[in-house]
Order: sequence, then structure tokens, then C-alpha cells
Amino acid sequence: MIPLGTNALDRTSFVPLYYQLQEALKQHIESGGWGVGDALPSEPTLARHFGISRVVVRQALAILEDDRQIVRIKGRGTFVAEAKHDTPVCGLAGLLGTPVSILVLDVSRPLVERSIREGLDASNDEEILRVTTLVHLNKVPMAICYSYFRRSETLALEERLTPGGHIPPGLSVGDLDVELDRTQVSIEVSQCGQFEADRFDVQHRTPVFLVCCVHYRVAGATVRPFEMSRIEYRGDLVQLRLVGVAESSESNRFVASVRHGPP
Repeated sequence: MIPLGTNALDRTSFVPLYYQLQEALKQHIESGGWGVGDALPSEPTLARHFGISRVVVRQALAILEDDRQIVRIKGRGTFVAEAKHDTPVCGLAGLLGTPVSILVLDVSRPLVERSIREGLDASNDEEILRVTTLVHLNKVPMAICYSYFRRSETLALEERLTPGGHIPPGLSVGDLDVELDRTQVSIEVSQCGQFEADRFDVQHRTPVFLVCCVHYRVAGATVRPFEMSRIEYRGDLVQLRLVGVAESSESNRFVASVRHGPP
């Protein structure tokens, strides 16, 4: 018996049956009808219950699998995946002190392009610190962050960074004597290069969300750029959402919802 009530598919609708089915299954999962790790009915059982072919069932389950709503394990069946977890869409400064795990891949002081210097309001002779990090949520790699700072402002951060090591989980921007103000974010869709693909353990050119972020800090009576970053979020795991209060644009923020892992 399938605990789906009497939901019937509308064969007169312009919406394909497989899409109607995945919406019904998705609604049942998100309403708590099936919990994390629960097994879904078999393909033949779903086909009989809805009076449709197994081809339609497979198409619906494929959509749910692509969205990480379910996981299909050969020889075991189909299960509800773990719920998505939210984390801010931001640069390294915004991630400090959050529940993510941050692995330091590289720390360097390279020559940078003019746009980065101008974006940081840095003079031509100032050293720029670049920090490359791999961000994990619940042990799953979800983003690579390339962050640029004026080195003179981040000496306290730099001394805590060891390539190959993790940033101390309790470290916050407050510990660095930095007060963040506002954040500017732009988002586009791109494809990951081989370096990112190897760290994410995905195919080269897998879709990613490319996020460009500028964090501003309070500096006395003024506000100035503190960090410029480019972050690649895994497109196969991450869903970006804008949340906040509509009446105040400054209160809006992007968060990434991440779903992963078999039961």
C-alpha cells in the first residue's frame, strides 16, 4: 500500500505524466510523508498505483534523483535523500564561524590584475593576499573559494592558515578585529575546470554556480572593501535561494541549499 492518498494524474493536462508524478512524489517527501532514509515503493508498485507505465515512473524518479531528492542504490532500492542544508553564499570572511569545514588549498601573494586592486581599493604597491579554500558541508565538498585581501588587513588571518590544513572552526571575523558591513553578490552559471572537478570528484565541465562576492568592512566612520572572492558552487548539489525581508533590500541574502548522501 502506498501512503500517497488518492492523488491521481491528470491525463488531459498539457503537463506530462512523468512530471506530474515527480511533483506528487516530491510533495509527499517534503510534507514528511516519507522521511530521510525511507524506501520508496518499487517501480512496478508505483506504475500499478497510478495506472502508468514503468517508463513514466523511471522518468519521474530520474528528475528526483537529479535534484538529489532521492538516491537509488543498485540491489537495494530507492530512498529519500538527506534534507538540504543551508549555508550562506559568500566569500571566506562570511563563512568564518559557520558550520562548514574549510580546507586551505593555497596561500600566496601573487601579482593580481588591476580590477582586483581597484575592487579592493588597494594601491599599486600594496601586497595582495590570495587564499584558495575548499568548503565542505557534512564532509561533502560543495565549493571552491578564491579570496583576495589587502595583506596589511589580514595578517591575523594569514598566520592561522596552513595549506593542507583546516581553518579553526571557531574562528570568526570578530577574532580578526574585523566588522563586516554589507556584501555584494553576482551569480552566473558556468562549468568547472579540471582543478575544481578533481576536488569535487565530478566530471570536467560539470555545471557550477559562479558567484562573485565583495565583502565590505567598517573602518572607523567609513565602509571599504575587505574581500573580493570568486566561488564555484557545485551545480549538482546546490540550489541558490534569496531570503530576507522584501521591504529592506539590505536584509536580503543568498543561501545555498545542499543535498547529499545515500542513507
